[in-house]
Amino acid sequence: MQELRLTIKKRAFPSKGRVRLNVAQLSDLEVVEGEHVDLINEATKKTVKVAVIADTMVPAGQIRVSEEDLAALGLQDKEEVLVKKTPPLMDKLKKTGDDVKKGAVKAGSDVKKAVTKPKKDL
Repeated sequence: MQELRLTIKKRAFPSKGRVRLNVAQLSDLEVVEGEHVDLINEATKKTVKVAVIADTMVPAGQIRVSEEDLAALGLQDKEEVLVKKTPPLMDKLKKTGDDVKKGAVKAGSDVKKAVTKPKKDL
């Protein structure tokens, strides 16, 4: 699955960069304790990368998030957040490289069209 929508519960103690999830939900996200997930505010597209702490005391369907991370996301207690497994760095770099390649090919094509297009006399 690798993504879930969970209800936010603000953590009582400061813990910027770390979230607590019910241990049963780790398998849904295909992560293990200590790995990273991205918290995404779907309305604003703001994302925060955090480390996962497994916790049997957190109810299923809920995620415990620090006040600092909530502020960075622009979300409040009891709102929903999209939680996705953070892709490995190599996957992110490959996607960026592919995007750059596509842009370069398009730019080359645009330049070729501009150079070979006959100009009209004014």
